[in-house]
Amino acid sequence: MGTGHVMRCLTLADALARRGFRATFVSRTLHPGLADLLRRAGHDVHLLPADGPAPLPEQGDYGLWLGTTQAHDAEATCAWARATDLGAPALLVVDHYGLDREWEEIVRAEFPGVAMLCIDDLDRPHVGDVVVDSTLSKSADAYRGRVPDGCTCLVGAEFALLRPDFAELRPQTLAARDAAYAQGRPARHVLINMGGADQPDATGWVIDGLAPLAQAHGLTLHVLVGAAYPHGARLEERRAAFGPRLEIHRDIRDMAGFLSRMDLAVGAAGSSAWERCCLGLPSVMLVIADNQQGVARALADTGAAIDGGIFDPQVDPTNWARKIVEPLLPSDQLASLSMTARELVDGRGVSRAISAGLAPRIRSGHLALRPARMEDARLMHEWQSDPATRRFAVNPAVPAWKDHLNWLDQKLSDDDCSFYIAETDGIAAGIVRLDKSDCPAPAGTPSHRCREVSIVTAPEFYGCGVALRALQELQRRHPQEIQIARILPGNSASHSLFAKAGYRPFAPDLFFWSPVEISQRSERE
Repeated sequence: MGTGHVMRCLTLADALARRGFRATFVSRTLHPGLADLLRRAGHDVHLLPADGPAPLPEQGDYGLWLGTTQAHDAEATCAWARATDLGAPALLVVDHYGLDREWEEIVRAEFPGVAMLCIDDLDRPHVGDVVVDSTLSKSADAYRGRVPDGCTCLVGAEFALLRPDFAELRPQTLAARDAAYAQGRPARHVLINMGGADQPDATGWVIDGLAPLAQAHGLTLHVLVGAAYPHGARLEERRAAFGPRLEIHRDIRDMAGFLSRMDLAVGAAGSSAWERCCLGLPSVMLVIADNQQGVARALADTGAAIDGGIFDPQVDPTNWARKIVEPLLPSDQLASLSMTARELVDGRGVSRAISAGLAPRIRSGHLALRPARMEDARLMHEWQSDPATRRFAVNPAVPAWKDHLNWLDQKLSDDDCSFYIAETDGIAAGIVRLDKSDCPAPAGTPSHRCREVSIVTAPEFYGCGVALRALQELQRRHPQEIQIARILPGNSASHSLFAKAGYRPFAPDLFFWSPVEISQRSERE
């Protein structure tokens, strides 16, 4: 299985873990480096026995990768789940080119009623509740007749499963790129990333091709390889020969920050292409697997990247680099690619996938409030960085990560702050907070009893009734306090929300809820 499959599932698992889930990865074979990566991220990994019948002839190469039939693999997965007393999971996620409707039907029968999310890009038949396909220029019509009625098909580049730091860093990264383009700055830092495994060593071929350009134009080449890359010794030889202008990077933890410092990328036309688009990184796509041709062609057709062709080790890499890469080094060429690429992906595909997979459970589940913790910092920052959240915030600017951590630490240690995470059936779905109020008190109410309420609903769960239930639970927990809400003009959704929760206006942008007044009103009615 390709590294891209593992990484996008890891991204989804990390996002779910921040919302209160525990994820288990089940695979028949997995590179030890990738398995270790999953475990270090805090997830469970189970490898099925390497047994079973030979693959059917019509399964082709993907069947050989699987090493067994779909039915045998599905039954082994179910047997493992029974043996470990796994119970009914909240969500089943399947991502493998060798698994489709046949496998899903068997596993689904083992877990009836459990939501299933299928990640794909090959238009194959599925029985899941949600299909995620981030293929550019494709629509949900590609799955018509291939999925059950009522299946939600999230199709298009906006559904690429990227880590939240990409969306969070996106505004400042794009602003920095535009400033560099305005100054006419050419490319200085070039990324080479040909995938996590790269068996044919396209990485080395690209290095050899770019070496003369690096010398001529003062470029620094940044080579990114994964745990499964098998040509490490030869790569070190190239670094020794090349000198300080060749940097090798492994196990990058802050991928978004790393990409934001690059000026141009030469990369495989796989799932990492969407990361580059999100941050407006101009790219040359080099196809090293048949299923990447569509991505390379689509990005090239939209003007978001350059199609560098199909990797062929027999082609002279120096001539290829001079023809394909060298013309892109000036700032005007970089700017053109960046402007188009950034429009394709906003980095919020994970949130959309989680919404499709879990929204029904959020609507019907029991909501409770638990005290917020520093461990919630990343999830809070993800929510606070969403454009929909910032639109009507008192301060519309996205908080920097360091500032966010300092703010959260202060709030959690403030005796005048009651800070909660709203959870539905244990799934984090929002934030609600009471602070000492500096707003004027409503007429006839004691100011010392007034506290200001703040609320944020997880963007993926808008429309699921989280905010109203959270406010009602907050009122139940703090029955002796007068709660004041500051609502900006034009925020009709918040006006409606607080009115439903029993808040009444007492100033142009202020609403309040008073337990005494509510009690008196109930008696009059």
